[in-house]
Amino acid sequence: MTNEQLPEVELYSIGPNEADHAAPLLTAEAVEAIKSGEAFGMALVEEGEVRAAACARLLPENEEVLELISLYVAPAFRRRALGGTLLMELLEETMNATDGGLHWVVSSFMPGTEGVEPLLANAGFRMEQDKQAVSWRLPVADLADSPLLNRPAPVPAGCTLRTLEELPDYCLRQLVQELKKNGVDDLTAPEMRQALQTSSYILLDAKGQPKACAIFSGAGEGGVYLSQFFTAGGNAAAAIAVLQAGGKALLSQLPGETVLEIPTLADSSARLVRKLIPSSQAVCLTRAVLDLAGI
Repeated sequence: MTNEQLPEVELYSIGPNEADHAAPLLTAEAVEAIKSGEAFGMALVEEGEVRAAACARLLPENEEVLELISLYVAPAFRRRALGGTLLMELLEETMNATDGGLHWVVSSFMPGTEGVEPLLANAGFRMEQDKQAVSWRLPVADLADSPLLNRPAPVPAGCTLRTLEELPDYCLRQLVQELKKNGVDDLTAPEMRQALQTSSYILLDAKGQPKACAIFSGAGEGGVYLSQFFTAGGNAAAAIAVLQAGGKALLSQLPGETVLEIPTLADSSARLVRKLIPSSQAVCLTRAVLDLAGI
């Protein structure tokens, strides 16, 4: 795409103070990542209206890699090169900020997500199936007949279950520290407070230390996903206790047609999902990779 083909637009940075205003065009994950300072955003404005927004972050473990977290164009303004324009500007800004040190751009998304694959393919991204990253999907109503909700799941001796809503701030901080210590800190404390408070459960031992958690977050209209899952030492009883409590809460609180997504990255987690919720359908995510050195 040449500069002459680009629509005349204005582009603005989305910082922590602007993240909530951009929420209609950004995922909840993207909004919280910008507010926490872990990611940055950019909005595209045309005729005084925000029509597209993007969010990305440099990977902490490798700042040569940019992860595209969210890129969305309002439906009424698609197929007008707005998404491509925003993506090009975002990459240019990042290249300048890193003094040309950016070598790769990656993005993972559900197959069939409207407009994403053609946009990224036109920008030079290579598409590949991420066989490790799997999203298991099912209607919440299907939980009623699942082994997860119909098997005994006693709370381990000396432990108590608490909803996220009931968890004091100091306990939440302990949970975040425990997650970081185990390398599974997918959510920050503010992001947890934005999760489904009464459907998310934490298992505490006799000393009030977190031993397991199953935290569910909204995934846009008509969807919910398991956004944080953890068990200390791989304790199966603790895992089932928090998952069963959360599953029962989702079943009682959400419409049956609500789509539940459970992402897994490890074979052990995938086996657990297949065993406890056999009706769930596995969908491998598509991974888009752009090699900037090869352009």
